[in-house]
Amino acid sequence: MKLGSAVPILLTVLTGAAVGLSCADIAAPGRSDVYEWRFIAATGPGSSDTLSFHWPRSRLPVRIWTEDAFGLPGHIADGIGRWKAAFLYQEFDAIEVSDSNTADIIVRAESPAKVAATAWLESRSAPECEGGTDIVPPLGVQEIQYPVRVFLLPRFDPASPGVTECLALTATHELGHALGILAHSPDESDIMFPNPVVSTLSARDRATVERAYHVEPNLAAPVR
Repeated sequence: MKLGSAVPILLTVLTGAAVGLSCADIAAPGRSDVYEWRFIAATGPGSSDTLSFHWPRSRLPVRIWTEDAFGLPGHIADGIGRWKAAFLYQEFDAIEVSDSNTADIIVRAESPAKVAATAWLESRSAPECEGGTDIVPPLGVQEIQYPVRVFLLPRFDPASPGVTECLALTATHELGHALGILAHSPDESDIMFPNPVVSTLSARDRATVERAYHVEPNLAAPVR
């Protein structure tokens, strides 16, 4: 996914003795096989800024509301489980909530092409479904777009072959963006490839999100 104008896209609390420590108090997992997760924003002619974000411990569990359509609640629940399992020290946690007004992340059954956004994390096209995540703030703003908005929608009849599979892997992909992976992997074997084709997280996806949660972010989440 790339950032640009709004167009359709096809598109894890420490335990035991470590309870109460912040992520900065423990060593980052030793992972070298990672891809760039930060977003490079142009700030002027020949200049740019590197933006990074992850949910702080003070905001866990992240609250996610999902519109009840096209099986999205199940796909999002599965995606939450995959990303939570990627962390070695339970650095990320999330729960589903029934009231969208209390949510940190809102998932809607809607096309991102029809929704205004500061910048879309976009991909190439996939035939069965589309998805998008609105999280990157306008230039000069140091807080993420809040609540984070995720959009998922079938392109065809939901009963058509491949649609359910597409929504499932795209839901996991978009949750990766909502967790703080603000860029894409160049490797199609990763769930964060621009046009995801795999249904589970790769070792590189897991290593990348672990690394991201042990790097000090320069984008903040608004205080609840």
